[in-house]
Amino acid sequence: MRRWTINIVIMLVAICVLAYVADWIVLQIREHSGSAYGSVVVDSAEVLKEKGGKVEYFYNAPQPTRCVRSLFPHEGQPACWWLTRHSDQQTYVN
Repeated sequence: MRRWTINIVIMLVAICVLAYVADWIVLQIREHSGSAYGSVVVDSAEVLKEKGGKVEYFYNAPQPTRCVRSLFPHEGQPACWWLTRHSDQQTYVN
């Protein structure tokens, strides 16, 4: 039973690594053709916690954010499909 579990875990890790590498290769191919990057308009707000449990929001102007057109985030940029679904972002300030 333990051997089966170890084999399954190894296979799952191998599949994840192969998916990430394949995604990176496709991104490199898209980069050479000029279609690797996109832009999503992000609404951002800074959240300030005050005394007494009050919360104050400071809204920033919507701004376009660069993203990669891939399954996983690469090069420090989020994937466009994820950023599209999470276009409202909040930053907590102490």
